[in-house]
Amino acid sequence: MINRHLYGKLKYTDTDTRARSKEIINLLLCKLVDEKQKSLEEYMEVSIKENETKKELHLRIRTFFEEHVKKEYIDIIGANENINLSEDVLYYVIKELQAISLVDSSKDVFSDAFEVFVSRILKEEGGQFFTPSNVVKFIINYLDPEVDSLILDPACGHGGFLLEVKELLWRKILEKDKDENETKNHQVQVISNLHGIDKDLFLTKICKLYLEILSGGKANIFCENSLDVNNYKAQTREFIQENKFDYIMTNPPFGAKIPIDDKSIQINYKLAHSWKNVGDNTWVMRNKLAKKSSPQVLFIERCIQLLKDGGKMGIILPEGIFGNPTDRYIWEFLEDEGKILGVISLEQNTFQPYTCNKTSILFFQKQSQVLDNYKIDFAIVNNIGHDKDGKVQYKLNKDGSVIKSNSGNPIINDDLLDLHLKIRSAEDFNYQKNQLVFKIDRNQIKNKIYIPNYYIGVERTLKMLSDDENFTLLSIKDLTDKKIIESKKSGRLPRGDEIGSQKYGLGTVPFIRTSDIYNWEVNLDSHKKTSEEVYLQYKDKQNIEVGDILLVKDGGPNLIGNTAYITELDRKIIIQSHIYKIKVLENGESIDSFLMLYLLNLDLVQKQIEAITFVQGTIASIGNRIMEITLPIPVSIEKRKEISKHVEKIIEDKTKNRKKIRNLSLGPFN
Repeated sequence: MINRHLYGKLKYTDTDTRARSKEIINLLLCKLVDEKQKSLEEYMEVSIKENETKKELHLRIRTFFEEHVKKEYIDIIGANENINLSEDVLYYVIKELQAISLVDSSKDVFSDAFEVFVSRILKEEGGQFFTPSNVVKFIINYLDPEVDSLILDPACGHGGFLLEVKELLWRKILEKDKDENETKNHQVQVISNLHGIDKDLFLTKICKLYLEILSGGKANIFCENSLDVNNYKAQTREFIQENKFDYIMTNPPFGAKIPIDDKSIQINYKLAHSWKNVGDNTWVMRNKLAKKSSPQVLFIERCIQLLKDGGKMGIILPEGIFGNPTDRYIWEFLEDEGKILGVISLEQNTFQPYTCNKTSILFFQKQSQVLDNYKIDFAIVNNIGHDKDGKVQYKLNKDGSVIKSNSGNPIINDDLLDLHLKIRSAEDFNYQKNQLVFKIDRNQIKNKIYIPNYYIGVERTLKMLSDDENFTLLSIKDLTDKKIIESKKSGRLPRGDEIGSQKYGLGTVPFIRTSDIYNWEVNLDSHKKTSEEVYLQYKDKQNIEVGDILLVKDGGPNLIGNTAYITELDRKIIIQSHIYKIKVLENGESIDSFLMLYLLNLDLVQKQIEAITFVQGTIASIGNRIMEITLPIPVSIEKRKEISKHVEKIIEDKTKNRKKIRNLSLGPFN
């Protein structure tokens, strides 16, 4: 809470954000050093003396920083660094800090400080977000490293993973070592086994300082671009070597705004090359480099390069990687390099309030000898312990009251707390059961889709339907291949276009966006209307006809999968690029537009759409994954006709009502 108050006091000052962050962290480091140097009975320097003025306090704290922090850690802290907070702000912070023990609660206080002050910088500068502590703890508990393991975080930031793994390993030492001196020596040795790399000099300094102040050891933290292996400094090369590390745990930067297009970097990675699907979801690497590569994809390969044979990693990645058809070459690579240990799908708000990107955790083990089949841990985290605003969420009774523990404390609604234990005792995937945690055979993985929700939300339902002789299962791709519905030559469904905001307001022709499609209807009262001339430019290309079905493919997560049926009222429109157009062709299968509309809106089909919808930032998308959506089509022709007739009647009634509403809106003088 103190950090948020301080942020409020400082956010309107002239100090830039990065400089402000340094001031706060330097002050916290003073407090931490002060506590480590003194016993609880001794007077703390980072406190306000009786009758001390703000000016006197300001001078004393600056002196303490110079003599006890900078001198002690002269190889880390720059000669020009100091505490330049104003007298008023420094006095306020010390007043709040003096009642807190950072040694006892340092991780929580520092994490709060970094989240409040530093996350804002990194979000804007490089797609980096600090990993929530419960996610960090879960990854470390799942991997459960041994005491003498060599450990690396190649995107370490301020050291969240390294600090937490230090705590785990120190606890193991306390349980194992009996002699006090032996324990201390062993704990210091653990610090020398921890390694971190980050391209941000400020963060690497803080990571190294924090580890060394708390432990008394020397941590191996380096400021480098982890991916640019050819330009590591000599000291970094000495410590960071390929085929060396037992465990890697990391949350690399990711995002479309920070692509890697430097060929001197890309040349070092197979995953930076172009890959070709040669059939049956088998991918082959080409000699040609891709025009640009996503940093998170290259980080996957960099981690594997650095792991020793048998080494394990836990890495946080955007969820799209786990199911995008165009990303399946990544899984071809992973399957050749070792064993996929597990995939954990994290709740949408995991990284809120800083970003709503949906992510999953990949656990992987490097192996020179790859097994044909093995068990993979899958889990779905529906409750992460906080909401989209970062506010803590508690478990609730049915009446809405908070559930409390035996000690009377409210219980946080966090599925990660004991998830590593549930995974260890999880059952095999069973389509007859509702499972959020399960093990699945690698041979059961379909089309290289590593999304837990796909198997409980899609495969489970389809497996049950496949046993029902009343239905035949056909995918959207099957329907396009059979020429039952229209597709482009590329095998994709046709989609709309963007006319450009400069063309809005030129006339009365509706430009239909994703929010204008709901309840099987098109909202013709769209505020984005354009001219007859613009409409004629797109009329033939889009070819909107009665009987076409519009389906939202991109946009807000609550809009994906919404459909609309084109009636005679809706033909004169232009549709946005985030909308698919499904045109049912003449066929001898007794499948018409009305039946198709019904099938697309079935609960089990909408659940499939939900399962393949990936969120990046504020935008969700199903992309070309829609081709894998499977529809349960009644075998009986009579049943198909019965459904079509029923839906046709609904559309007719809705159209009549829309006409009546339109006529009423014209008023009595028309």
